[in-house]
Amino acid sequence: MQLQKTLDPLDDIAFFIAEGTHRIATISMNDYGFLLSARMAQTYLFRAGQVLENKRGFDREFFTEVSTLKSMAAAMGREYAQFEAFCDESDRFDRQATRNWREWLSKCAVRAISRSYRGTVSHHLAYKIRLFHSRLSAVLTEA
Repeated sequence: MQLQKTLDPLDDIAFFIAEGTHRIATISMNDYGFLLSARMAQTYLFRAGQVLENKRGFDREFFTEVSTLKSMAAAMGREYAQFEAFCDESDRFDRQATRNWREWLSKCAVRAISRSYRGTVSHHLAYKIRLFHSRLSAVLTEA
């Protein structure tokens, strides 16, 4: 006798919301650094798009909200991809050797500016992804 375990669609949605809440907190706090947080956000947004594709509704307002959320997810995905590229480039720059004290001072200045920029962008994107998750959760839990 083989037991087949399948998740009820409501259980799948509840799991996605709970897991998403944890991921959003991790992303917002940059627990794993800017680069890995950006990658985690992109993974979350991709999964959110899949969940939206599987959600069924019947009224026009629902379809409008789902369409808006899909557009938001795509736009944030692009922003996080740009942020990831910037973080990757910043990490590469940090590993470059300096030849003298002038280069070292210049590098320190660029690193400080880069760190500030990454913090600002990360904070802005974290706000946007938390707002997105709240709206997504509301749509997913509607009957």
